[in-house]
Amino acid sequence: MELSQVLGTRSLGGNLFITRFRSPNIAFAVLPGQFVMVSFEGVLDPLLPRAFSVCDVSGEDVFLFYAAIGKGTRMMSELRAGDMVTMNGPLGRGFPDVSAGKMVWIVVGGSGMAVVPLLARRLNRRDAKFEIFSGARTESHLVHFDGISTRDATDDGSKGYHGTVVDLIKESFQKDKPDKLFACGPTRMLEAVQSEFGGTVPTYLSVEAPMACGMGFCQGCPIRIAGGEGYYLACKDGPVFRSDEIDFGMGGDSE
Repeated sequence: MELSQVLGTRSLGGNLFITRFRSPNIAFAVLPGQFVMVSFEGVLDPLLPRAFSVCDVSGEDVFLFYAAIGKGTRMMSELRAGDMVTMNGPLGRGFPDVSAGKMVWIVVGGSGMAVVPLLARRLNRRDAKFEIFSGARTESHLVHFDGISTRDATDDGSKGYHGTVVDLIKESFQKDKPDKLFACGPTRMLEAVQSEFGGTVPTYLSVEAPMACGMGFCQGCPIRIAGGEGYYLACKDGPVFRSDEIDFGMGGDSE
């Protein structure tokens, strides 16, 4: 757990923001796909911390990307340089490592793009190859970061491929296949990725689930174990799971 200073908040348009924090311990240790729990100093409402995927790091700084749609995320967007928060992390299991020369397809939906900058940075360091497929309902809901190219799909055809990002990947599979498939986004998208590709290539899903503690104590983020009884906890056992480890009989999208 680390007391972290806000260095600045930047709007990306609409309700999308990136906030930069000085958090050296987390910046040094975090792996792509891991997350942090953020608590606001001196604030009782919201009382519980909020979970955020780590978007990127630079030196001792951590970047969190999010959509300001609830009380906690709106408060985050209003933070200014010099404000302090308590940040617990890095937490959870991130994406697996990739060997040099191997190809990864990264599939994201909406704000699932939050995992991409740190993941791309690690893949580049490993000399691995990757391609990013990004899907949204319409062009205004697509998320882009400077220097990171994507193959876009929109349900209404307003940008890129006309259809879902899963349909775009199905079409791409007719020409080529990756060595691994990583996915982060809404549960419905993850279910479709699991169903279509989980038995074809090694597939890893970063699940979205409400989290109150981030360490498994509250038991509030269950994900059903595939082919058996019982549940994993998204915060402790995930949030990244192999596709064949889970089914989506319980769990859901987080706010």
